Amino acid sequence: MQLRLILLFGFLITLSVHAQKAQNVYFLKNNGDRVLIKEQADIIRIIEEPDSGDTRFKLYEFYNNSKRKTLGHLISFEPTLIYDGVVMGFDSLGKRTETVNYKNGAPFGLATYFYPNGKIKRKTEYIPTNSSANQMIGLNSSLTSFLFKTNSKIIFDSDSSGTINIENGKGHLKEINKYKEFEIVEEGDYLDGMKTGVWTGYDTQIGYTFKENYEVNKLVSGESVKDGKTYPYIASMQPPEYKGGQKAWNNFIASTTKYPADALRNGIRGTVKTSFVVDKTGNIVDIVIERSVESSLDEEAKRVLRYSSRWEPGKQRGIPVRVKYTQSFNFAF
Repeated sequence: MQLRLILLFGFLITLSVHAQKAQNVYFLKNNGDRVLIKEQADIIRIIEEPDSGDTRFKLYEFYNNSKRKTLGHLISFEPTLIYDGVVMGFDSLGKRTETVNYKNGAPFGLATYFYPNGKIKRKTEYIPTNSSANQMIGLNSSLTSFLFKTNSKIIFDSDSSGTINIENGKGHLKEINKYKEFEIVEEGDYLDGMKTGVWTGYDTQIGYTFKENYEVNKLVSGESVKDGKTYPYIASMQPPEYKGGQKAWNNFIASTTKYPADALRNGIRGTVKTSFVVDKTGNIVDIVIERSVESSLDEEAKRVLRYSSRWEPGKQRGIPVRVKYTQSFNFAF
């Protein structure tokens, strides 16, 4: 009996030590903004210190209905999450949507995506590339190669009933992405997991049709037609660019922003978060203060953005489009 009591006491000590592991808890809205109380949050994020022998933090995310959202590991979490290893995603009903392997924040190797009924939707292999580090990316830039400096191969794809479109990297795929008020469709062939030959499609939001030629996943040439006008291109997405790229934009922000005298005198500091749109002509429009600090600091952030010279506009399949960005202004002594 004494031995059992000792073992039980030791087990309780182990549980107690584990329960005291340091955690960072965040209450977040869907747009990533933090709120102060759990009841206002759409997402609850818990980041736990690494286990012994591991340098990675544990990530747990939950929806406001207490269903799990994300499980995985991070190598850092400030100012952004840098995933590493296997990360699992779930929908608001708690059903698994994806299992993706990451390396230093980018998808790496095989990833599997699932339908709500549990059937496999797609298996994708992610391969690192050497994209330009000076490329400026807008919030509407969703292409994997831009965001994560990776390329990808589709190994398997099927519809929700189980009908196979691609197997062992070979097949014909028709991608239909339906949104509330529009849809984007494209279709063509895959060989060895990569796009090949002629691909065609349309976008009802912007109102164009297109035809593209691919060789081993590389876009060789493309042509879209909108309102009877033809737009040739060699990149399906061209983000807006400030003259000189990201480094020049950072220098412009730093050299143009002035600390308002009244805010400096009164000891007011903080980070103003803004959003803006680079329109089809390259002008900055629709400036919004997403997170305010104080009126004079807010106005200075807007003044700097209004003072910006014209950008090279973003293009989607050769057609100029509006692209939204965010920009923070850090006012500190």
